[in-house]
Amino acid sequence: MLKKWRLVSAVALCSVATASAQNLTALTGATVLDGKGGAIENGVVIISDHHISCVGSTTECKVPSGATQFNLSKHFITPGLVDSHVHFAQTGWIDGRPDGIEAPDVYPYDETVAQLRANPDRWHKSYLCSGITAVYDVGGADWTITDSHATDTDRPDRVHVRAAGPLITYASARNRFFQLGEASQAMFLPMDNDKEVRANVAHLKKIGAAAVKVWFLKPTAEREKELDNRLMLVGELARKAGLPLIVHSTGLREAKVALRAGAKMLVHSVEDKLVDQEFIDLLLKNDAVYAPTLVVGSNWTRAMAAVAIGKPIEVDDPNGCVDNAIMDRIIHPELLTPALGGRISATRAMELLEDAGRTPSVMYANLRTVFAAGAHVVTATDAGNPLTLHGPSIYSEMEAMQAAGLTPIQIITAATLKGAEAMGIASKTGSLEVGKLADLIVMTKDPRKDIANFRSLSHVMRKGILKTQSDLKVR
Repeated sequence: MLKKWRLVSAVALCSVATASAQNLTALTGATVLDGKGGAIENGVVIISDHHISCVGSTTECKVPSGATQFNLSKHFITPGLVDSHVHFAQTGWIDGRPDGIEAPDVYPYDETVAQLRANPDRWHKSYLCSGITAVYDVGGADWTITDSHATDTDRPDRVHVRAAGPLITYASARNRFFQLGEASQAMFLPMDNDKEVRANVAHLKKIGAAAVKVWFLKPTAEREKELDNRLMLVGELARKAGLPLIVHSTGLREAKVALRAGAKMLVHSVEDKLVDQEFIDLLLKNDAVYAPTLVVGSNWTRAMAAVAIGKPIEVDDPNGCVDNAIMDRIIHPELLTPALGGRISATRAMELLEDAGRTPSVMYANLRTVFAAGAHVVTATDAGNPLTLHGPSIYSEMEAMQAAGLTPIQIITAATLKGAEAMGIASKTGSLEVGKLADLIVMTKDPRKDIANFRSLSHVMRKGILKTQSDLKVR
């Protein structure tokens, strides 16, 4: 049971002595994992005016008189988690990606988008409930940048957000999904000629995008040279605009082209082939981030199989963070079964479910290689895609990274400090250091022993406000 009391005599260190008692909080007794690989047994974290003013041992951090103290013995503290790949403009079910199954009579896409835009706080709640305190939205409509949820996140009830805005891609003309929705809600910008590319990068700069994102699927042989050159142009324009280039490219060839164009972040694994030394050299030369997204593909498969057989798939939400509106859609996949048009038989659906449980060996091997080479690796889920749910999907992603061969301590850094660095907010958050915002989480089980112990979340602190996980439950 968490104990809370007032201390009446102590000497304040780490610049807390002059702060008012009402703004002082001390977390004591827990094992503190700082996000940089360090650990402090029986540690102390002192928070003053939303920021960390001391973190260390009981000798290094004396609790000041009048501070509100929380005894967290037998608990474990880490920085708040960072999900480096999310989409505010997608729901976590197929209604947010009608390119999988278009069913306007069941889930009109414009209505879905309007609901998302009207209530982005549903995702903030789900993220905080899951222990996530910062997210990188790497693809969405203009409103993911211009609306208040992106511009007003300096609040304890919202997570840090940086958003890249609409994706630039050549694929829009051949995919019905990209043609849906009102023009002001467009998630995709074309790159069929240089003029379009110049206009679209200028648009992203104008609306305040945090990056330029390109969705670079494998081109046909006839268009390979043309589109490679156009990606190089995007990279050049992004550099001139002072924006990092982010690229979705799951093929080894395309990933190399992206890196040659100056990509600072690859938002998916290379999954078609094992990476080679040329790829590693390019990744390191760019000082680029590798975001593996190991689980999203299997979740897509599970979602489509659920629709094919008309039966719901179990939702991995250990802390009750997914809102009821999304849950209601997930537990009724049969509503979409007619729209599937028999494209997947029940037998094939069962085979797909079996396939979804298999280890993605190439992605796992590439993650190990990239990490061993010393490249930047972050934890990233692609949340918003079917069954990759905003918030709790972070657990299965970290567990997949562990299954791939990374140690829990390595994953903790990837899911905290490295994520904050990728977002460009490491000066504010991502590690437990003096001067940074008090964004941290508390667990009852040791995540160093098993990364799955992040599921034992007991408390979340965002901007110095500590709440129990039960208080953050959505349902």
